[in-house]
Amino acid sequence: MGGHEYRRPLPTTLGRWGEIEEEKFMQTQPHRNSIVKKAVEAGINYFDPTHVEEARSLGLALKEMQLKDDLHFSVMSLWPFGRMVGTRRSAWRQIVIDDVEEKLEALRRSHADTLTILTPERDYSRQRMTATIDAFTQLKKEGKVSFLGASSHKPEFLAELMRLYDCFDTVMVPYNYSEREAESVLFPLAKALEVGVIAIKPFAWPYYGIPFMRFGPVEAESGPLTPAQISLRWVLRSPEVSTVLAGINSQAELDEDLAAITKEGEPNYEVLKQHLETANHPLAKKKLENMLEDPAVDIRHFAERALRQ
Repeated sequence: MGGHEYRRPLPTTLGRWGEIEEEKFMQTQPHRNSIVKKAVEAGINYFDPTHVEEARSLGLALKEMQLKDDLHFSVMSLWPFGRMVGTRRSAWRQIVIDDVEEKLEALRRSHADTLTILTPERDYSRQRMTATIDAFTQLKKEGKVSFLGASSHKPEFLAELMRLYDCFDTVMVPYNYSEREAESVLFPLAKALEVGVIAIKPFAWPYYGIPFMRFGPVEAESGPLTPAQISLRWVLRSPEVSTVLAGINSQAELDEDLAAITKEGEPNYEVLKQHLETANHPLAKKKLENMLEDPAVDIRHFAERALRQ
């Protein structure tokens, strides 16, 4: 269960993370409690909240369930190298440590499985990476995290980082029918180094932040599996993929995603091919324009971004 989609019902605006109206936050929390409860009951056991409000909301849901064991978490250090710029070197390690402790407090946990560095290509330097590894070593010694990961939309950079440091246990990278770069530049290396691959963005293609299904339906859609289920099957067909993170906003979305691995039937990948063609067709511009009036703030935001590009 991923983070960004999970935070969509939160009363925040993209680009202004953390600006939560407390009353609205608590009013919308029961909705998320229900989704998390049903996800855990269905067998989902890995959670990846990114921003602190996502971690806090997840922590509240788990508190209501009184669950403490058998679940796995990643906590993110958000753009740590960029925040090291302009600060004294002696403070760099503490930036990462503060990130982890803030997320653990929000989750109401004393330990997370993985510390994930978000977009390490931003303002990267050897010295900043070394400070981050030192912070991880300290946090691991204190029992606060167990593994180190990195998340990036640039598989080539991740591959170079893995070769340079050989310290990563997981890498998180976009991988879907439209974005396949990871297959050639990252998967073989991850297999050789025994690094777990976490696939993200199983639906948000070819436009960042917009589910590909929004450009359909397409002619090939028929049979037992929905386009979203076919997309998940396509991602999971790769033996290098350890798990896939899907954002879930409702019970209906949860049921649909789970059925991707329980429903019988062979996936028709022609559906994905046609969706990609449709999304790249000139007529897709009209659909993007219609999304500017969408009730979901993130859809509006990413549609505007796609039209600019």
